[in-house]
Amino acid sequence: MTDAAADTVLHRKAQAQRKSIGGGRITACRALGRALSIAADALWALGFATRSTVDKSLTADRAMSCLGRDQLLVLLENDDAPAALAALDREIVTGLTDIQAFGRVTQFPSGERAFTVTDAAMTAPLLDAALPRFASMLAVQPEMVHLQGYRFGARVEDAQLASLSLDAERYQVIAFEVNLAQETRTGSILFLFPEPVAVIEPESSAPGKHEAAMKMVPATMNAVLTRIHLSLERAQALRPGDVLPLSPCATSSAALMLPCGHIVSRGTLGQMNGFRAIRIGQGDTSLHKPDARAAPEDPSPNTPELTNAAVPMNVSSSSDVDVGAFDLALDDIAAGLPSVPEPIKP
Repeated sequence: MTDAAADTVLHRKAQAQRKSIGGGRITACRALGRALSIAADALWALGFATRSTVDKSLTADRAMSCLGRDQLLVLLENDDAPAALAALDREIVTGLTDIQAFGRVTQFPSGERAFTVTDAAMTAPLLDAALPRFASMLAVQPEMVHLQGYRFGARVEDAQLASLSLDAERYQVIAFEVNLAQETRTGSILFLFPEPVAVIEPESSAPGKHEAAMKMVPATMNAVLTRIHLSLERAQALRPGDVLPLSPCATSSAALMLPCGHIVSRGTLGQMNGFRAIRIGQGDTSLHKPDARAAPEDPSPNTPELTNAAVPMNVSSSSDVDVGAFDLALDDIAAGLPSVPEPIKP
């Protein structure tokens, strides 16, 4: 096989390996497990096999509930980020003490005494060797920058004091099942790393991908002249020929309203080129109250006069009565409306 062919084969194998592990990216859980194993081997030639059991994001309260009863709690300090927490089972703490005191992991009973500062100090070499390696593995991933810079801090007496030392709202919980020296001792290690607070970026002023298409979507708007407030009893008693008083402002102003009830704009009602029109940006509110004065006794339904008197509206049929709203005879009213001048073009 030529050198060029060998390079091609190796190149393809490397590409396949990177693809199988996610294009060279590594998760925080996997990086931390590797870092612990490498650190234990480098320090004491200790077999430190890890198997991930938990890797999820939880609120602070739920993360604290993952802690066990018989665990050594160690605070992990960081100069630029909130503190983290490591919780080690008694078997793991005993195994780390054995390897440093006797040079091997023993099978002596672990006992049930309370953890001391000395026990915490026995875990410091492993944590201080593993955490920098852990950060180095994630250094090329910007979304993992919040996991940089952690180190051994101090022992925490119990979970209640630990919760007072942890300030973040959410934590990434990573837990491992660990066996030391070919399963001479087994136990678990749990880490709580604070998650960064999400920063809401301002909306970009650049046009969206579908902005042009969205601007062509039809929008329905209704021109509302007025609304009448009646009791249900009075509305049900309406008969053909009854007259309802309207405010005189109802024929001089209107509002453009979406079907959902949102008012888009207000304007003045008029006519242009034989069509009813609204000049946007002028006119009073569209929700006029009825004039308190009584309507004329003999109103003309076809040509209402635009005076200070109330504008009457005839009810044409009892079957057409709508309790919520009434339609104006716009075709009849439009004849008496002022003309809307042509808009001035720049």
